[in-house]
Amino acid sequence: MSDPSVTERRIRPIQDAVATANWKQALQLCDKWAKKGEKSDRFLALKAFVQVNHPEKAQHDRGHAEVLDLCKRNPPITDPDAIYQMQDALKSLSLREVEGPKLWERAVTVKQNDKDLYIRWLNQAIADNSWLSAQKATMGLRKSFPKDRNYEFWNIMMCYLIHMQDCLPEKDRTLFGTLAYRMISKAAETIPADQEELLSPGKAISTPEEVALLVQVLNSTGHPEESVKLLLGTSLNMESRVGRQDPQLIVSLLLESFYASKQWDAAFITCQTLLSKYQADDQIWKLWVRAQSESPADSKRQQAQEVLDSACSVKPTIRAAQMAKMKWLHTQGDASSDALLQICKEYASTFSDKAFCYDDLKDSLRQLDKNRRDEFTKTQSEASESLGQLFSLKMSYGFMPQDVSTDDLTSFILQALEVFEKSISTTSPCPEAAILAILAILRLSPTKDSSQNTLFTVILLQIARAKFEDYYLFSIFLILLQANLGLLSLAMQTFTRLSVKNMQYETVAHLILTRISSLHPAATSGNGDSSLAFDPSSAIDTGLTIIENADTALVRGIREGLRFNSYSNIYNSVKMRSAIERSMNRQILAIEERKLARLLGVSEDTVLPVAPSPLVDKRDYTYLPTYREDDAVLIAQYRCGPLPKEKWINATGLFDNVATYLKAEITAQPVVSAKAYENLVELQKRVDGPDFSDGLEEELTKAELANIECHKALAQATILLKDGNSESISASLDKIKAWTSSSLDDRKTRTSGAVVAQDVRIPTWEDLHASLTQLETLQTIAMLLGVLGKKSSGKSSKTKTSAATADKQTLSELQDLVVALEKQIHDDARELKAQVNAPGVLGKLVDWGFGREEPFTKLEGVLEKLCDGVTMETICGGLKESWEDALDGVLAVKVKVYK
Repeated sequence: MSDPSVTERRIRPIQDAVATANWKQALQLCDKWAKKGEKSDRFLALKAFVQVNHPEKAQHDRGHAEVLDLCKRNPPITDPDAIYQMQDALKSLSLREVEGPKLWERAVTVKQNDKDLYIRWLNQAIADNSWLSAQKATMGLRKSFPKDRNYEFWNIMMCYLIHMQDCLPEKDRTLFGTLAYRMISKAAETIPADQEELLSPGKAISTPEEVALLVQVLNSTGHPEESVKLLLGTSLNMESRVGRQDPQLIVSLLLESFYASKQWDAAFITCQTLLSKYQADDQIWKLWVRAQSESPADSKRQQAQEVLDSACSVKPTIRAAQMAKMKWLHTQGDASSDALLQICKEYASTFSDKAFCYDDLKDSLRQLDKNRRDEFTKTQSEASESLGQLFSLKMSYGFMPQDVSTDDLTSFILQALEVFEKSISTTSPCPEAAILAILAILRLSPTKDSSQNTLFTVILLQIARAKFEDYYLFSIFLILLQANLGLLSLAMQTFTRLSVKNMQYETVAHLILTRISSLHPAATSGNGDSSLAFDPSSAIDTGLTIIENADTALVRGIREGLRFNSYSNIYNSVKMRSAIERSMNRQILAIEERKLARLLGVSEDTVLPVAPSPLVDKRDYTYLPTYREDDAVLIAQYRCGPLPKEKWINATGLFDNVATYLKAEITAQPVVSAKAYENLVELQKRVDGPDFSDGLEEELTKAELANIECHKALAQATILLKDGNSESISASLDKIKAWTSSSLDDRKTRTSGAVVAQDVRIPTWEDLHASLTQLETLQTIAMLLGVLGKKSSGKSSKTKTSAATADKQTLSELQDLVVALEKQIHDDARELKAQVNAPGVLGKLVDWGFGREEPFTKLEGVLEKLCDGVTMETICGGLKESWEDALDGVLAVKVKVYK
């Protein structure tokens, strides 16, 4: 056997060579030490890993055979580091899922008492999401170390996790679910009757966390009634020895089990008992209301009325009880309208100065008819404090008729801004009043002159944020509306003020990063303030890294949960990992990262994988206000296009792999081109599928819809080019030519930009997006022409059959169209830039910001109180600079011609 210190000294330089992908040097070092007699398992595993990653096919095949030999070797490899290295080699051969767990299984057969080896196996299985392998590891621990009771519960946990995996065959899930049920039931049955004198728990349930595991298993395997019975029984209820350790967890598990079992009568009675102790627990009230509504017996109705009246008469007022009464009255029909009105009045009289009051009341108020709602409004109209006035404003906005007049809207906007302005110097400021004004402005004309109103809201938001820099809704709306108006560098700077951290990148960062490559690919300096500098590429890299780090943290959490016998959150962590693996936002960020690299001319030697399906969408908009039922629809109109989902990901992934393949052909990267071709064939099947076109406009912008046929033609031409098919690629080239010609004609016949401040023409997000997506498409067309030209000129002996059908005249005409369309895009950008810099533009923007033009003339007085002339000029000057910056981004993208 080799001396470990000698082996370490020999392996280290090989690992250094591997770290820099210097496979030739790594193999030379392996051969050198092999000749010296080095035969340790670590060395042999590393040598096999080097061989399978070597670019020479002979070495790769030799390494493949060596890896399989080591997997089957007797005696098996038992060194954990060698096993890890073997797993990496198997991953390179796409064999890790099948062969990787077997390495651990064979190792523990010869080291059955090596606890460390079992734990390493379990940890690796958890990291790999391989729950079948993890269960074998825990079963081995349970068998080899029967005196450690924790391994019994670890094994139950793994059986439960297997049962919960939708991706596994139903037969396996049922089998392991049954095993988990039997084992956990046995643990519940063996709880001693006299718990006070318990000396040793043995394998009986003895902690609240073990109770949580019991309930999870019983509820998921179709036995929630047993959960309810046990949690109400003397052995596990809140008064038991186990229950007293964490009564709140026991209550939570009981409520969960009632929902699962649908034992509504028992739930109602139990909640009645619990409410005597936990009157402020809204979850108990929620189940109580649900149980009563599912069992509408007259006796229960009367009983419910008495319980609610009693709870709502308690002083100080119990918010949860009053909310429960409102929800209960919802279920009682029109006969309860007067009672609902009365409880709304009582609730508002207590909480109208609280930010949550309107949100709590709005559903109940919508249940009332107009007369009762007007009566409620009258009782609130005399509020003098700013927060009370804010509640009245929310009521006015929330229940405006759909056909509200422009005069009424502007009057409301003025009222809201006056409340906002007067509250600034008080102890109870109302920044939310400005948000109500913003939403009302957006309602003035959601289609006609929408850019005019958007500009006014952007200026107003910047004024308001200067008064309340930490009020996050100002920044959220600014990002949304600045981006909509083509002010991407300002939107980026605003985003930096949000200080988005950790998994907020998964839920919030999409506000600025969605389609960023086709809106503003270049970094912004922050106008000299380094804290406001923003680089889209770095931001996307940060987002992807945070998602990866979150996965690592969840793995650690699962391991720690087992180690400290904390089972209640393990399944949630497993679900979160699955969501991260299939994260829609993660796929979108990966695509945007590659699109940015192409537009900025950054070399890329990797391939975008085909996205898994289905994907999980964790993008969040719940932080946006919804005073009205249609507010979400209103706000969505100001996004930079529809939300990308799976169809967008597949369509964009197809185009990405086409571009990757063509670039790899030009730069002679056969490994990259082979993988890209494999992916684009798979993605073409998805894009050509019968259901792909259904609802496509709900995910793609107008520009993306206009480009997609060209992208499909590029994919088809690439496949014909690769396969050397006798079928002519002329049809595909004709489609590409038609798209290029049509896009050029469209640009020549229409005027770019939108008019704001009466007659100032500026670029909106749609102008920037259309320009950059067309330039990206032109670059890929240029690469296709380069490959075709290279092959038809005889520089390559491959695919001459296909290339020969692309005559030189067609290629020449298409090349001329590419040049002409690129020039037209840049000419349009220069013309818009000249418009932004025209004399008098700054003054017009200032007048518009101060409300000196219709329909905002009523607001001039309050706006002048909120903002002085110098500040307004600074804001409007920043707008001009941002538009210039965005147009410079379009002008910076050049189409490279390949000859």
